[in-house]
Amino acid sequence: MRSDRVRLIVSLALLVAAIVAMLLPGGRPATGFAKLFSRIKLGLDLSGGVRLEYRVDIEKGTENPAAVVDDVWTVLRNRLDSAGYTEAVIKKSFRENNSFIVIEIPDATDTSAAEKLVGSTGVLWFGQSIDERDYDPTTNPDDVNLALREGAKWYSDKDGKKWYLIKKEINNRKDLVLIGPRVVEAVPTIDQKGVANYVVSFTLDRQYVEIFKQITKELYVPEQVLNAGTTQYQLALKKRLAIVLDDKVQFVGFVVSPIEDGKGQIRGNFTFEQARELAAILRSGALPARLEKTSASLVTPTLGKDVLQQSLRAGIIGTILVMVYMLVFYGVMGIVAVIGIFYTLVLIFGFLAGTGAILTLPGIAGIIFTIGTLVDGNIIIYERIKEEMRNGKTPKAAIEIAFSRSFWTLFDANLTTIIAALFLYYFGTGTIKGFAITTIVGIFAAMFMNLVFSRFLLDGVSGAIRVRKAGGAQ
Repeated sequence: MRSDRVRLIVSLALLVAAIVAMLLPGGRPATGFAKLFSRIKLGLDLSGGVRLEYRVDIEKGTENPAAVVDDVWTVLRNRLDSAGYTEAVIKKSFRENNSFIVIEIPDATDTSAAEKLVGSTGVLWFGQSIDERDYDPTTNPDDVNLALREGAKWYSDKDGKKWYLIKKEINNRKDLVLIGPRVVEAVPTIDQKGVANYVVSFTLDRQYVEIFKQITKELYVPEQVLNAGTTQYQLALKKRLAIVLDDKVQFVGFVVSPIEDGKGQIRGNFTFEQARELAAILRSGALPARLEKTSASLVTPTLGKDVLQQSLRAGIIGTILVMVYMLVFYGVMGIVAVIGIFYTLVLIFGFLAGTGAILTLPGIAGIIFTIGTLVDGNIIIYERIKEEMRNGKTPKAAIEIAFSRSFWTLFDANLTTIIAALFLYYFGTGTIKGFAITTIVGIFAAMFMNLVFSRFLLDGVSGAIRVRKAGGAQ
């Protein structure tokens, strides 16, 4: 009884969690039964999205232009995947002696946000801020001359409200220049010093750790100096670390202790989305060529309404036929299988709604495939139960033996499918990833249903299970 109670609690907990995820606010406008699915993001083939086209500006004399376009494609693919746009489609196009990149981002409604992510060159560098202004100093002759004397340049912050005079050579040392370091990790985290703002925490590749350490040592200012007299503080203002991305100042601040592990933070009063996109750009690196935007538009679903309806209708009819088959050949156990199908579908849709994964037509195919996997598992268990009952076992004993002897068969079969789906997800792009995600989630949900949820239900209806000498179960 204790094990049955545990199965019931776990099954109900997962069911409630899935339903709550589907009912949380923030989904598309919907009414009635459709509201359950309003939080599930749909792919470009189902709901439309943003379409961007860029011309790849390749320098004249480049030996292998096609390789440059391939590199641009790879960087953009990494950026979009890192930012959560795993279903985005990136296509290369060649016409009129020009190379183009076409990007389609499903379920997106803001072209400007997508452009910021895609269009950034992602060039990160560290410098020394020696002065600042609250106005545009590039129009002031005195400020322009100051920059020339110091061998520095004026850069604005990302809002264009503040300007900083920044030198790339730290303390005029030519050996302390850090431009375009490789960032191995960049994640958005809550700013402990702010209020509901985010920062981007980053880690440099180990080959840049030593030079970053030397830079922070050169710019190190003890905290007591910052709290000392005006003269010392004014001198300290000329030794601030500046982090610049795409020629926009992201952070300027004092180094109060040398950074010896290559880890730092970029502060800019970011929202979570801004921090996530910046982290994606840092992780993916700089674009190997400039992109010139040629068009940006919102697009309608690529699949016609009739095609989508026919596909869904085929899936529903197939599922109903499977249910009828299970009911006819397995009786009470077939009812358990039908309940299990609905239970598994709720878990899958709850996962999609809760995680923000994007559902495409191939993803729907993955869900239908899951139903087949689930029913296969049921049949393996049910046939074992029938065999044990024909050998004289009681329904309870037959259920116990069937599950214990079927476990490894189901585990091995599902594990091999999961491994194949993982390879599809890792090496695939766009809609292939969508199929892989729903397949993996569906198989885990089906395994749980087969081995835990259906076990609880079968134990509950064991007294009603009857087996004919030949044929199905009642």
